[in-house]
Amino acid sequence: MEAARPVLTGDVFPGVTVPGADGEGLAIVLTHPCSMRVDGVRLTKRLIMVRVAPGEEIRFNRWRTGYFKVMPLPGLTGAHHSARFDEMGLVESAALPTTERVACMTPYGVNLLQQRFIWYLTRFLVPTYRLGEASDAVFEEADMEEEWVAHAIDKGEDPGKAAQAFHDWIRSSDESGANRQHQIKAPQRRAGLRRQMRSHLRD
Repeated sequence: MEAARPVLTGDVFPGVTVPGADGEGLAIVLTHPCSMRVDGVRLTKRLIMVRVAPGEEIRFNRWRTGYFKVMPLPGLTGAHHSARFDEMGLVESAALPTTERVACMTPYGVNLLQQRFIWYLTRFLVPTYRLGEASDAVFEEADMEEEWVAHAIDKGEDPGKAAQAFHDWIRSSDESGANRQHQIKAPQRRAGLRRQMRSHLRD
């Protein structure tokens, strides 16, 4: 459910003015999930975003060794698009149409985007699995928040208040005294945390 999903790296929005790029158009979020909120819920004043523009199809065997300024986004809105790292700016988060996202990336897609951006800046190819190791817990938490907020919306509750309630719950400790947000960093603890959350929502 789009209204329940928190804004994350790799989200593509329409009608965005990116300082340094021409006019309005599609743009993709580059800011890391851990850096885009001031209190775990509210977005920071500005997000790093880059222009997404239509262009030629760039097959993997070509873009993995060239085309350093772009991240291909094949099939976006039915045509070939690319994120252009040379058209980057700070976008006011309040101006984003957060209920009109064009696309959201999978965790692997975000890892590729980050890998590509690092490559653009440094020509250093970071393995995507290393980026995944650094971010897996963040995306697991985002998925849990989406489920929590979707449950609240289905009950007619305010999504903003639901996001705050999830924030408070995930940062608290369970009956064992272990902090839930610390637990989520361990893959073997995540299924148990989801069961805890679903039991809490049922109650």
